[in-house]
Amino acid sequence: MEKQFVWLNDELIAIFQARVSVNDRGFLYGDGLFETLRADDGRVRFLAEHLERLGASARAFRIHFPENLPWQERLAQLLTVNGLGRGPARVKILLSRGEAPGLGLPEECRPTLVIYAQSYTPPLPEDYATGWPVVVFPEGRATFVGRHKSLNYLFYLAARQYALDRGAKEALILEADGLVSEGAATSLVYLHRGRYYTPASASALPGVTITVLGRGLAARGLTLKTCPTTVARLQEAHGLWLANSLMGLMPVAAIDGTPMPLSPATAFLQEVLADMI
Repeated sequence: MEKQFVWLNDELIAIFQARVSVNDRGFLYGDGLFETLRADDGRVRFLAEHLERLGASARAFRIHFPENLPWQERLAQLLTVNGLGRGPARVKILLSRGEAPGLGLPEECRPTLVIYAQSYTPPLPEDYATGWPVVVFPEGRATFVGRHKSLNYLFYLAARQYALDRGAKEALILEADGLVSEGAATSLVYLHRGRYYTPASASALPGVTITVLGRGLAARGLTLKTCPTTVARLQEAHGLWLANSLMGLMPVAAIDGTPMPLSPATAFLQEVLADMI
């Protein structure tokens, strides 16, 4: 097996040498944040948007964010040293509060920053052609933490497992009032009466892919509107897509076993997103 390297704070070291304290609050409490990005042929997609979201969340939770880090150089070096200069790769940035006594959100501490990169195998072309089945996760949630990509990720892992146990690929998350929020690891886009929408949700993560797609549609004179969305409204849609930074846009083939139309707009939306890279 080839040696893998990671950034741990300001050191680029072999992963087997990387050590994080058992007293790190990311380990103890999930007190931290992360971003998952895609790179193709050594170029990271939408880095500025991911860093903007990470920085905003860090400020919200009083975690020091390294604003002046040479991110482009570090990621390029990381991809190169791991032999990931060709093809698709997954890059993950993890920022925890580090070690600090007490509860609350103490600011007097040195955060832990870990960045690693691995090869990534996208879904097959057949997946994009036939779409993925999804199910509705029965446990609704309402939390401001959902607006941040927090290390407190157990809820979403449980939702994804719920989907896998039922032969689906993704779970739809509901707000406590029953309105649709997002997917366990995805944002949602749907086509309804000729217009594109994404669910309005106080607990949903502001997706980078959705943000970029909205800008791309705007450049073509179209809009991506937010709208309170029920499961029934999704089932009436003329197309529904899952969106995230790794796989892009994946059409949904069924919700809880009810077939969804596979819209010809898939190719158009993928083209809009590709033009923004």
